[in-house]
Formats: sequence, C-alpha cells, structure tokens
Amino acid sequence: MSPGPSRTGFSPSPTPASTFPASATRILIVGAGGFGREVFLWARDAWPEQAAKVAGFLSADAGRLNGHSASLPVIADPAAFEPEPGDALLLAIGIPETRRRVAEDLLARGAEFLTLIHPTAIVAPTASIGPGSIVCPYAIVSDAARLGRFTLLNYHSSLGHDATAGDYAVFSPYATLGGGAHVGDDVFLGLHASVGPGKRIGACSKVSANSAALADAPAESLVHGVPGHISPLIR
Repeated sequence: MSPGPSRTGFSPSPTPASTFPASATRILIVGAGGFGREVFLWARDAWPEQAAKVAGFLSADAGRLNGHSASLPVIADPAAFEPEPGDALLLAIGIPETRRRVAEDLLARGAEFLTLIHPTAIVAPTASIGPGSIVCPYAIVSDAARLGRFTLLNYHSSLGHDATAGDYAVFSPYATLGGGAHVGDDVFLGLHASVGPGKRIGACSKVSANSAALADAPAESLVHGVPGHISPLIR
C-alpha cells in the first residue's frame, strides 16, 4: 500500500458502520455510470438521515444519465470541479487507473472523500478500511484484513483473515482473497476471481473473471484460467 499522508479529510469509521461526518453538507458522487447509480443507492442505505444531502454526480459526460431514472443531475466535469467547504465525495469509478487519476486530481484541489460501508457488509472489528474506500452490500472484510486507500469491494466480494489490498484496488462482485493473500496497488479482480491463501499479486495486475491465482504474480501481470496462467499484462 502506498505510504504517506492522505488528504481525504474524512477518515474511515473504526467500526463496521459508516459514520457520517458532521462537517459534510453536500454529497457528490464521482462517476455517473452504472456503478455511480448503485453508489447513490448504497449511500442512501448507509446514511438514511443524510439522503437529502446527495446533490448529484460528477462526470465528463453531461448526458451520462440520459435514459435512466436517476433523479439527480450531473453537476460538473470532475476535471473542472472546484470543491467547496462541506463537499463530501464518493469515488464511484470501477477502473483502478481511472480511479487513481481522478481522485488524485481532485485531492490536489482540496477535495474530501467519504468512506462508505454498506450496512449489510460484514467488517471485523480488527479489520482496517482505508479512507475513500467503498464496501458494497454483502461484502466481507475478515479478521485483521486491511484495505488501502480508495479500495472498492463490490457486492459479495471478500477478504479472508489477514488478507490485504493496496490503494485503488478493485474487487468485482464475488471476487475473493484467501487468508493472508495480498493484492498490490491498482489491482483489478474480475467477476468471481480469486487469489489463493498466502499468494501475492503485484501492483497494476489483473485477475480475469472466474480465474484462480494460485501462485505469486509480479507487477503488471495478467492472471487467467484455473489454475491461473500468468503472463505480462499488455495495455
């Protein structure tokens, strides 16, 4: 996980529930795609008394919500957005490198991010959730597991005991780390992807959908198949 101070401002809750900071007066969702619309729902579940504070989305595509029933507007392009005091952002982008680029750009302009833990998620009291992370419905973060900054756990994904995920890592639905496994910064796990107990996947790697990483893989790897075949990741 990347060292150094975080400028997220709103620190994660030490308990399995999301704590809403009193200083936040407006919630904006960064990303207006399908996942952004889901995060809108998860935010209302996590903070029902604060639901009225969700004001809209940040997206480079002003028409991104056309044809959907979302009741809130796209307010601005995140590249042009200037945060105001009391603004609290939720990072709802599902591609690790894009998550990092957009979040770091907003942080440099003083943006503050919320950490969202859905009330149906199971988070052990010994686990650590990094600031800016989103833990979706029915995800599990087990004993002594650790998430880095801005990690995304989609629904039904999980980390076993002592497992760790680096900054900006993305877990697709049903992705899982076995006990003591580790994925580095900016790693993407596809649908139903798994990493075996104690195995380590280097930064900026991808584990394909339905694949099982049963051996260590260096940074910038693609792991695919069962058992996982490791090859260089070609971008």
